[in-house]
Amino acid sequence: MKTVLFAGLYHETHTFLADPTGLSAFRATALNLGEAAISRNLGNGSPSDGFLTTAREKNWRVIPTVQMAAMPSGPVEDAAIRFFDDAFFPVLEREAANLDGIFLVLHGAMVSQSSDDVEGQLLARIRKVLEARGLDIPVVGVLDLHANVSQAMVDNSTLLVAYRENPHTDARATAVRAAELLDRLMNGLEVRQLHRPTPYVLPPTGVGSMNDPMKSVLAAARAIEASDPEMVCINVMAGYAYSDIPDCGFSLNCATSGSLEKAEGYLDQLAGVLKSRLAAGYPAENTLDEALAKADALPEGEGPILLIEPADNIGGGTPGDATDLLGPLLRTGRRGIVAVINDPQSVAACVGAGLGADVSLMVGAKVDRHHGEPVPFKGKVLNLTDGRFELELKNSHLASMIGTSADMGPSAVVGNDQAVILLTTKKTPPMDLGQVHSQGVRPEDARYVIVKAAVSHKDAYDPIARASFYVDTAGLCTSNLNRLPFRKLSGKRLAL
Repeated sequence: MKTVLFAGLYHETHTFLADPTGLSAFRATALNLGEAAISRNLGNGSPSDGFLTTAREKNWRVIPTVQMAAMPSGPVEDAAIRFFDDAFFPVLEREAANLDGIFLVLHGAMVSQSSDDVEGQLLARIRKVLEARGLDIPVVGVLDLHANVSQAMVDNSTLLVAYRENPHTDARATAVRAAELLDRLMNGLEVRQLHRPTPYVLPPTGVGSMNDPMKSVLAAARAIEASDPEMVCINVMAGYAYSDIPDCGFSLNCATSGSLEKAEGYLDQLAGVLKSRLAAGYPAENTLDEALAKADALPEGEGPILLIEPADNIGGGTPGDATDLLGPLLRTGRRGIVAVINDPQSVAACVGAGLGADVSLMVGAKVDRHHGEPVPFKGKVLNLTDGRFELELKNSHLASMIGTSADMGPSAVVGNDQAVILLTTKKTPPMDLGQVHSQGVRPEDARYVIVKAAVSHKDAYDPIARASFYVDTAGLCTSNLNRLPFRKLSGKRLAL
């Protein structure tokens, strides 16, 4: 029986957001100690579930430590990192001599108040513990496709395995693949990893796996793996653009059981494919007037027009309360609008008024000064719920973050003759239609749906849409990266 130590530390950190991410943010999403790291993840469709299910099938003895995850947000407080360390390292030190392997569910774009490379620092400390005891066991980490991979992460792990799809429909499957590779490593497979940073920082709108440059680079990577069995794993890392750290951006890494020189050549090929398709990684966006003019020119048809607002991409860390699109759209007088706004204060006002009551609200733009101004909205309270829902797409992008059960906190639906707005207490990315269906809202019947995302909404919303248009608005997940005050991206390119 193999013995494997298990832990999870997952956060995508937007360093330009003012509010830090404390331990309470992890408690709100996932903070599981000891056996709870198994019981609360097994069967929930997450990457942790993928590993745990595979471990059970292989009859491994799993030693759980701590599993933590929080929604994308500002820099992580050092106290939260210390909490993880205090739960993880005593178990590692106690059990090290009994271990055959270590499996970590990570994100790869985590930044704390005192570290630009939390995952690299964690892996280096693990390596130090093992080397101090003369141990050489495989350390395998699962990464999000948006990881900002550092040399330290590669040097201090045995194998990193990243998602290949964006939206992340393969997150659980990637953990299964990583666990299978861990099995091979524990049974004697030897690999070496190589890392290739690039000078390119691409916005989230430019790194969907169904579009170039990701589509072509991913296809080339899969072709290399198919042609050369010594190439155990090639990771095409889109990077996460909103981390002001030296390792921000697109990168490539691989693991080979063969020649490093040959592997370097493969990375050269992939870097060439990226460069040849780079222009597609910086897509242009519409003004609202341009998007509406294009929508008006469409022939009549079934389904809503999606107005995509990547500058308030909840899955990228922003607060989900931006009004720079909602406000102007309402002022046009158009009808049939559906939107979701994270606004605990407005939810509380609706709860206080009661179901069926008429309310006069100032909606949104309450977290900071970067996401518009509160919008006046008069309407009726159409629904009040606890905000919990089950995902309709069990392998959706959202499942990669939280599993198949979600909690928006107390939620309210308000409506008038122009719009229906779902108000939530906890920001929740629009990655699954269960979010709105569970609240009695049907975007299928709308004329316009505001979607606060970049790519992660596509599996849920594209099938119901007549057309979609990206709209350039104010917000800290802007696709125009030159608007952001980067200080640490020496030699990096933010645009063509």
